[in-house]
Amino acid sequence: MTLGRLWAGNAFGTNTGKLFVTFEGDDANLTGKLHFNDTDVGVVVYSLTGAFDGSKLELAGQPDGQPEGFGTLNATATLNQKGQLEGQWATTIGTAGTFVLFPHVQGQATAGEAEATRDQLHTARHQFGAIQIDREQITGLADEIQRELKSAKVIVTVVGATEEARFLPDFKALTFGAPRAVVLKLFGSEPEGTGVNRVISVEFGPQSNAAMTQGGDEAWVLGMMERLKRSVKPFERSYPTTFKRVGIGLNQLLLLGSIVVLPSLGSLRERAILMGGVLALIFGLDWLNRRYVPLAAIYLTKKPVGFGSRVAPSLISWLIALTAGAAAVLLASYLQGWLSKP
Repeated sequence: MTLGRLWAGNAFGTNTGKLFVTFEGDDANLTGKLHFNDTDVGVVVYSLTGAFDGSKLELAGQPDGQPEGFGTLNATATLNQKGQLEGQWATTIGTAGTFVLFPHVQGQATAGEAEATRDQLHTARHQFGAIQIDREQITGLADEIQRELKSAKVIVTVVGATEEARFLPDFKALTFGAPRAVVLKLFGSEPEGTGVNRVISVEFGPQSNAAMTQGGDEAWVLGMMERLKRSVKPFERSYPTTFKRVGIGLNQLLLLGSIVVLPSLGSLRERAILMGGVLALIFGLDWLNRRYVPLAAIYLTKKPVGFGSRVAPSLISWLIALTAGAAAVLLASYLQGWLSKP
């Protein structure tokens, strides 16, 4: 990265004052001038030589005209995240201190500024299917987020009759009165060092089960999302009322089937009956799914064990799906005249 050519700043230590520095040549063989306005003595000019390796600057300088009280200069500095040079200086007569230089030229980006212009905020999102998770699994998922965001305080939010947000250690020690929650949220954020924060967010609830990762490093954002998907996969449940792979559900299939059958019906009344019946089935499916096959089953204690607790949601889902499908087929067949009308 090429070092900027004009810099201005301040010197501190045994001598204090304003600095203005100009550089010429390539980074490996720099020459330049240092103009130092000492608060006690006045202006002194140094002729500089040095080298810059992309992050560290080394300088040596001789004062022009041999002014009294100024010796041969040696200085080192590093380029920080803001594109500033921060370092130390010392002379052969024993004076020493620190200094900071700021890039001071329009239309020319320093190495730090060029890096900053490339900073972007990358975001990855993923929707999960139905989820069944208990307290131990919640804690394990939150611990994984905490291990990734070492300086963050992971927040666990549980929504039931009330909403409670706790830091992870407090959540582990908390005893809940209710056995289940309606919504679970896990959130962690820490500075990334490039001016943005790394963020991990996971939310399970009756409307959506989703995860989000965000940060300035695209590779980290995508990699962390893949880790979350693998971690959540054991908690996912597949129900016949939702065909996750193709992104549709039984409600969409019922509506599509009714649209296909509509043109074959002979009267407006029959078409209205068909659409009314299908809409009633869709609303009934939504109510039954929310009541018996929730999108998110969040247990604040240990998850129920046993064959019944494992297979009951799937059996109920199959029963709902088969009943709704059979009802739709019977209604369409009746309106088509394939069944005898009373």
